[in-house]
Amino acid sequence: MPTKIEETRDGEGFVEASVHFLARDKLFEIEKPYSLRFPPDGDLPQSNIKREKFKVVMNDMRKGERPTLEQNGFQIMDMESAMHYSDFDDEERIKSLYLPEVEASLLKELNGRHVHVMDFAVRRRHSQFPISTGKEFETLQPAALAHVDFTVREGERLIEVMYGERAVEVLRGHWQIINVWRPLRGPLNDWPLALCDAQSVDFRNDIMAGDIVYENFVTENLQIMHNPDQKWFYLPDQTTSEVLIFKSADSEHSDAPASPHAAFYNPKVAPDELPRESIDCRAFVFYIDLPEYPPVVEDIFQIFQTHL
Repeated sequence: MPTKIEETRDGEGFVEASVHFLARDKLFEIEKPYSLRFPPDGDLPQSNIKREKFKVVMNDMRKGERPTLEQNGFQIMDMESAMHYSDFDDEERIKSLYLPEVEASLLKELNGRHVHVMDFAVRRRHSQFPISTGKEFETLQPAALAHVDFTVREGERLIEVMYGERAVEVLRGHWQIINVWRPLRGPLNDWPLALCDAQSVDFRNDIMAGDIVYENFVTENLQIMHNPDQKWFYLPDQTTSEVLIFKSADSEHSDAPASPHAAFYNPKVAPDELPRESIDCRAFVFYIDLPEYPPVVEDIFQIFQTHL
């Protein structure tokens, strides 16, 4: 029977860190959380999201039982890459070399039938983050608010967008959205990724669907509210061949339907460690047997890039 992975409070196997969560506010009894990615007209607020910061124990996932995607919502995937550090400056190199590596690794690791990486993001932490410089950062920064990237309903909609009239063929079978997170250099301890054991999440009371709104495009994610029963984990000294994979959505019932995640300031980071640089991909993994998978008719990556 699936069980939660145990906490490892042995003096060395955990750190305490602050994480931002969606506030348990009466506003969200009548309003859906939203964030606008464009300057709104009139008096409409850019976002109605209210945050609360909590101290969270971050357990060392190297200690104790190794987490698994199906029991906990996340796991470590060993993955070597032909990419060099400088290659991640080249978007075309990422698309032509790294994304096929990710697809092949996921296909083998999860015993899927087809994988399609829909988008990716390279994040390079500014040395002053999370303190504002007074102007917009030139590169994407760590995401410090606990969240899940997609709802199952949003996953279905994205499949319909990607495959058009033939979407029904893949929607008949089991599919998942899997995030793939890798440092560009290691060992990484600066602003690492924290993942929550899905079995410790009360999916009835701890989550709420929210909208990320672009000028002509909307996507739905899950905002996470704090619960002291939640169990959080991270991978200290993460190397570039240790890739974290975790669920954002699963079309079938699961004990671990999705793993909330957030970046956090690591109080144990060495003072001379360089700022975190990472790449995260979001991929559909399909399990239905088809003679041939339909071609993608609408590029989700282009939609997301257009509206970032």
